[in-house]
Amino acid sequence: MEMTGAQIAIEELKAGGVEIAFGIPGGAIMPFYDDLLKANFKHILTRHEQGAAHMADGYARVSGKVALVVATSGPGATNLITGLLTAQMDSVPLIAVTGQVSTPM
Repeated sequence: MEMTGAQIAIEELKAGGVEIAFGIPGGAIMPFYDDLLKANFKHILTRHEQGAAHMADGYARVSGKVALVVATSGPGATNLITGLLTAQMDSVPLIAVTGQVSTPM
C-alpha cells in the first residue's frame, strides 16, 4: 500500500503515543490536515499559531504526554517560536509540524 508523506508522519506520531494536535490550517499544510482528518486524529482548532503552541505546551505539561502543534509555512511557522522555546527551556515534550511550499512554486 502506497502512503503519502503526511500519512506516514501521522502513523508515526500515533505510534509514538501522540494523541492530540493543536493548530490552525493554512495553504502549505493542507495535505497534512486532510490526512489528519481521515485518520480521526483528535485536533483542537485554534485562532492563532502562537496560542496553539502554548496550548500544546500546557497539555504536555499537565498530561505528561507528547503534544503536537501544527502550522503552515512562513508566518505560521514563525508564530510558533515563543511557544516552542518555552517548551524547550523546560524540557516539555512537544513536536511541531509545519507545511512547506513546493519547490516549483
